Amino acid sequence: MGEQEDRKKEKPVKLEKVAEETGELIGKGLRKTWGVAKSFGKGLVDTLDNREKPKDPASRVCPHCGASLSPNSNFCSGCGKEL
Repeated sequence: MGEQEDRKKEKPVKLEKVAEETGELIGKGLRKTWGVAKSFGKGLVDTLDNREKPKDPASRVCPHCGASLSPNSNFCSGCGKEL
């Protein structure tokens, strides 16, 4: 019976170590996942911000037909729709 008692005493130490290592791995995974999610969110916001702002007013195109527009036009010269 002395051998079985020794085994019982060893198990809690091993389980604690496994639990500690598992917790550390989960924590690292969560931190990495959060970092990826933040980067994705920032990239998405940057993309939407850049898409909404025309980079060069001289290179505007009609959202209806794709025709080139003059910088100060209120109507498309291709399809005639209001801009």
